[in-house]
This record gives sequence, C-alpha cells and structure tokens, in this order.
Amino acid sequence: MPVVIGWQVVARFLLGAPSMWAEELGRYLLVAATMLCSAILIEKNDHIAIETVVKMLPGRPRIALTWLRDAISLTICGLIAWYGPTPVGIGVRQSSAGMPIKMSLPCLAIPVGAALMALILVLGRINRQHQQES
Repeated sequence: MPVVIGWQVVARFLLGAPSMWAEELGRYLLVAATMLCSAILIEKNDHIAIETVVKMLPGRPRIALTWLRDAISLTICGLIAWYGPTPVGIGVRQSSAGMPIKMSLPCLAIPVGAALMALILVLGRINRQHQQES
C-alpha cells in the first residue's frame, strides 16, 4: 500500500499525470488491511478497549463483562459476515473505474475479515474458558 500511494503522489505532483488505478488500489488495500489486521489485533488482544472499569471489577463481574463484550463483538462481526456477501454479489455486475477488476473482489475483504474476526473471537473465548477451568 505505501508503494502504491507513493506512486500516486509522484505521478500526481511530480509527473503531473495522476494515476487513477493507484488511487483505487490504495483505497482497496486500506480496506483489506483494516479488516485483516483487525482480526490479528483481536487474536493478540491488542484491539482498542477501555479497560478502566473492567480492571476495577472483582472476579465474577469482570468475567461477565468480558463475556458481554465478546458477545457484542461476535454479534457485530457475525452480522457483517452474514450480510457482507450482498455487496460482493452486486459487485460481480460492476467493474472498477480505474482497474480491470470486478468490484466484488475489493468488497470481499469485508465479509472475509469479519468472519475471521468472529472465528478468532469464538476460539479465543473457548481458550479463555479452558484456562479458567484449569
């Protein structure tokens, strides 16, 4: 992505001939990186979270709150993964303006990333449950 965006800057400002494909590809790569890296952050438990209240709670309420957090996150990721294929199906009939690809390809990053996040949330919850029982 930095190479593509760098090329776009050089083409636009130094060569005076902006490249439409570089702008689009940079945007598509940003969405794909955001979705896939979000899954990695969830797996490493490095995603954005406000833990002030959670850390102040004793054992059982803390566990209940983390269950609630995971349930809400799983619901949102599940909904995105479930409804995400709709834009992918629509994108099959549309072509990119700057590149010779169907719009279904860039749209695919959203449901795939959400499904991956949901899977990691479930596996992480199972792993934490086994650790708590041990």
